Amino acid sequence: MGEHMSTPKKPIKNQGDILLWVAGGAIAAVGVAWLVIMKPWAGSDPGPQARMSAPTVNLAMADTSKPPAAPDAPTTDDAAAGGASLDNPLRMAQLAYDAGMLIEPEEYSAWTLYSRAAKAQPNNADAAAGLTKVADDLVKRGETALEQGRFDDARHIVERIRAALPAHPGAKALAVRIFPVVSPQLPAPESVKPAEQPRVARVELAPAAPAKPAVDPLVQASDQFSAAMGAGRLLTPVDTSAKHYLTVLIATNRDSEITQRARQTLSRELLSRASQSIEALDDEGAAVWINEAESVGADADGVRKARSVLTERQIARESAKPIPASSMKVLTYVAPVFPARALERNLQGWVDLEFTVGTDGRTRDITIANASNDSVFRREATEAIKQWQFEPRVFQNRVIDQRVFTRIRFVQ
Repeated sequence: MGEHMSTPKKPIKNQGDILLWVAGGAIAAVGVAWLVIMKPWAGSDPGPQARMSAPTVNLAMADTSKPPAAPDAPTTDDAAAGGASLDNPLRMAQLAYDAGMLIEPEEYSAWTLYSRAAKAQPNNADAAAGLTKVADDLVKRGETALEQGRFDDARHIVERIRAALPAHPGAKALAVRIFPVVSPQLPAPESVKPAEQPRVARVELAPAAPAKPAVDPLVQASDQFSAAMGAGRLLTPVDTSAKHYLTVLIATNRDSEITQRARQTLSRELLSRASQSIEALDDEGAAVWINEAESVGADADGVRKARSVLTERQIARESAKPIPASSMKVLTYVAPVFPARALERNLQGWVDLEFTVGTDGRTRDITIANASNDSVFRREATEAIKQWQFEPRVFQNRVIDQRVFTRIRFVQ
């Protein structure tokens, strides 16, 4: 011991080397301990606190307000990444466009979602193309509104488009029709006081017989009606529209063959415009055309058929539009089973599903839109939803099938 302590300088160097090795070993030990505790290879882990708690299943049936991502959206083990894919504005915008949700509901319409994507990524060609596509359809609705005399609706459409797409040609053309250029008014010439004429005696003459009209008023109104039809002025301008001249014909001679022929012509055209609006998913425009056809005395069967087609299309679109499960009344609920393999690996996650609630309230056509894990939770979530039962949805006084979405969370 005395000999060892008698040579202090050389052991100091050896002692420093030993301390460095000890420090490196300690760091390595901490890293290994972290890996053993956190297990990052096992997916998202709630941490030691969560592992100590009992496993539970949380159903996200509160109003999530957004439908889940499409079935072909990429899945990931990272719940945060999966949530991001659900909020893909372009994908959601296309789904809204396909469902005819151009501007309504405002928050989740195709116009709003494409606008968000374009604002977030100004150089995104898909966002710009989608916004232009929606604008083109809105211009058609604006033209229909203008023809029907709904000037405020047409103006609002133009203002909406030009706020985002100032150079959109269709909106510009529609704006010219709504806001025509007013020519400057020339000042009126100063009135010249006429020279006073000499007064003469007034001679009373016998009243002359009224002149016989050169043109038959029925024929004249018929010609004006035909001109308005040829120019496409079905309802506007009000004083020179085909509907106005049909009113003149009816007032002149309701039972005339000319009047009846004009009534049939206008009725067919109005119902044809209704069909075009139905195909363009413009329910409001279609309803106006049908009501106008009925007001001019269109065939009752034709009006009834047009209304039936409009109602069926509205129901089909409403049925296909996913709504949150929380907006439906649940009659029978079965909780999903937490999978044992997930408990063993300390896993938790979520599954987004879409399904149809039939007119009998039972679920069918269950699909997985997205999930936080590729191999667990999916089967258990699907099996649970198969056993759920809801109160069927009523739309336009009819019980309908309804597409529904929900998120089921598996939490330990």
